Amino acid sequence: MIKGDKIKLVHKMGVFDNIGEICEVTDIQEGGVICFKFGGCHLGCMSYDEYEKYFEKVETPVKKPWSDWSLVHKLTFIDIRGDEKTIKYQYRDNGKRIQVRSGALKAGSSCYDEDEFSLSSGLELAEMRLIVKYLDNQVKSIAKAM
Repeated sequence: MIKGDKIKLVHKMGVFDNIGEICEVTDIQEGGVICFKFGGCHLGCMSYDEYEKYFEKVETPVKKPWSDWSLVHKLTFIDIRGDEKTIKYQYRDNGKRIQVRSGALKAGSSCYDEDEFSLSSGLELAEMRLIVKYLDNQVKSIAKAM
């Protein structure tokens, strides 16, 4: 445990009974005394034995870096005028989010922390959002030309 770690109250500790509250370790003093911040502005101290009895460490997931942009893919759909349109795009992911780009258009999708990441589902959603952006630009262009 180090300064800045997050810990969560899992058992009532005297009047400190907000089970599930996330606290931040502010200092580890000589002798193993753990100082922590809770409730946004309150400070507390406890021994390591008390920590083991009442708290658990909150593990923060390591963020995966973005992958390189993929090779060019093609996406075919029907535009506002009813014509078949094919655009080229690339995508990348970081194990939680997917980004797609085609020229100046960009779109993305992400999953909740508790969901399992699915590249195919995320890519499908991001592609649909890219199509919506393309169609939105097409409508604006038509309206401007009127």
